[in-house]
Amino acid sequence: MSTDQHYNPAIYQRLQTLAALRDWQGIFLYIKSLSNAQFRTAGYIVGERIVPRLEEADVWALASELTAQNAKAFLVTMMKAIALRLQNGTMHLRSNGSRTFFSLVQAVEEDKKKVIATLVPIIKEPDDISWLLRKLSVEEGRSRISYLISIPTLAASYTLFRTLHYVEHDTPLLMRTALYLIRRGDALGFNLASLLKTYYGLDALNGTFSLRIQPYQLARLNADYQAFCHAMNL
Repeated sequence: MSTDQHYNPAIYQRLQTLAALRDWQGIFLYIKSLSNAQFRTAGYIVGERIVPRLEEADVWALASELTAQNAKAFLVTMMKAIALRLQNGTMHLRSNGSRTFFSLVQAVEEDKKKVIATLVPIIKEPDDISWLLRKLSVEEGRSRISYLISIPTLAASYTLFRTLHYVEHDTPLLMRTALYLIRRGDALGFNLASLLKTYYGLDALNGTFSLRIQPYQLARLNADYQAFCHAMNL
């Protein structure tokens, strides 16, 4: 069990003062000067007490500064705090500050993975997922598939479905994707695999599928998210 302290009044006061001054580099330098235990406490304070009270643009600016200085220490903390604010509507994915942050993150593969793993599961609209992937320079079809295939949400599944059109002539890849979705073990993955079997004629894909797609539905799926959701029967 973790014995990390999530709060220290002196550290909080110092961080709050620096945040009020918008001294993002000062926040990093102050945290850097702390002992290991205090460093961890400061990280909790930033994520749990400082970020929730900042203006949206300031959050992205702080995230950019801390990630540029030490992504290993700060990126996950900042992404969790940002995800909570995106979910409660006090921040927005598409903003000038976010563009700067994502431009910074996209240069490092491991950082990119952490951002996608944290944000894509909470994004409700497929267009926003596609926007995020573009900002992170995840453009190529196979690369997108590798990021999306493990995320069990309707928005991510629809984005994956549309991405597969770019590799529709690669039947082995379509089969591997469908098999992975089945083995993922959730209803959405199984239904999407069933849809892929019908849509791409994957007759070699074995399984007892309860999902029934009517021919008239197939033509609409790629262009209509609501039709896709209806077809998934979820």
